[in-house]
Amino acid sequence: MRLIRNRFSFVVLLMLISVLAACTFTAPGQNQAEAPTPELPSEEYTAAAETIIAQLTEAAVTLTPESGGSGTPAGGTPVEGTSPAEPVETEAQPTETQVAPTETLTPTSAASPTPVASPTATISADDPKASLGDADFSDNFSSAANWPLYQDDHVAFAVDTDADELVMTGFNADKWDGWMLTWPIVEDDYVEASGEFQKCSGLDRWGLVVRSVKNDDGIYVGYLFGVSCDGRYSLRSWDGDKFTRVIDWTEDEAINGGSNQSNLLGVLADGESLALYANGELLAEVSDSAHTEPGRFGLSVGSAETLDFKVRVSEIDMWELP
Repeated sequence: MRLIRNRFSFVVLLMLISVLAACTFTAPGQNQAEAPTPELPSEEYTAAAETIIAQLTEAAVTLTPESGGSGTPAGGTPVEGTSPAEPVETEAQPTETQVAPTETLTPTSAASPTPVASPTATISADDPKASLGDADFSDNFSSAANWPLYQDDHVAFAVDTDADELVMTGFNADKWDGWMLTWPIVEDDYVEASGEFQKCSGLDRWGLVVRSVKNDDGIYVGYLFGVSCDGRYSLRSWDGDKFTRVIDWTEDEAINGGSNQSNLLGVLADGESLALYANGELLAEVSDSAHTEPGRFGLSVGSAETLDFKVRVSEIDMWELP
């Protein structure tokens, strides 16, 4: 009988130990193998957090300068153009093969040329200005506020406030194109500029840059429409690594070639359609899809024949297409 009572007591003791263990390690309504589930933030909290992150991101973008531009006009920041490190064109002709200079060429000062009056042209029906009204952007270079003026080993951009002109210089005859962009970002537009060759020869050129945006490598790409001293024009696409000629250098009598000659250049970009103008005359129309997103516009210069080649630009205007 004592043995039975002892066994009974032992069984009761085991049952008490089991109950105490269950109370110590297992929460009510929860399996011992399950971890507690964290409380998720409410929808209101998530939306507020996303709003704060978006505002901080926008502020960071606003406070991060894109360039060392000289001014910050209302509406945006001008952007310094990037000269291509490898100015090599696809299907390049022998006259445009990049040749590395064998010695460092020191730019020499050139005498200031006698200003030549720009020709007064009657606006033709082909000229986009005839139907666009007042320009949305206009600069006569009375100051440098809209431009990040700069100088490197190849080119220089400076404003002559006494003459109200932008002076673009190609130091060396190295077939190098340099450019400078202003601040408006537009998609479909007509851009026009008036400039004058100084002493020049051959493929010394200047022109307009349109649809210029920064690619994934941080290089500005876009279209370059240029005219040369020998009376030719071209449209080239720069992809950050090389040029592709959309329109090869082509002679046209509408271009005023030669030293001390002025030209009024225009580019109309509407979707994939590009129309090129010189002195109010349509030079060519082409369809190209390389650069179609909204971008900046500006001016370019390049020397192929003449040391210290200069172009003086008196005005640039832009119209957004309706």
